[in-house]
Amino acid sequence: MPSKIINVKEYTVKAHQRQIHTRVFNFICKQCEQPTQRETFGPRPLYCETCRAPQAPKKSAKALNKRKPRPMTYKSGKDIAG
Repeated sequence: MPSKIINVKEYTVKAHQRQIHTRVFNFICKQCEQPTQRETFGPRPLYCETCRAPQAPKKSAKALNKRKPRPMTYKSGKDIAG
């Protein structure tokens, strides 16, 4: 079984390297019905690279930095003491 070393970068965990085990599958594409070969680490794929279902758009990894509101200082004509 071929193995690869990939770089994993996520903002929820510390970035690290992980070794994944991949397999090469020979199968018939469900859409174009052509014999094809694809390397994947999951279950047997159903579609070739050209017919594969569209992926959901990735969300931006940059988190929004929300700041706490700063206290305001107001100037008034009257003194608080009196």
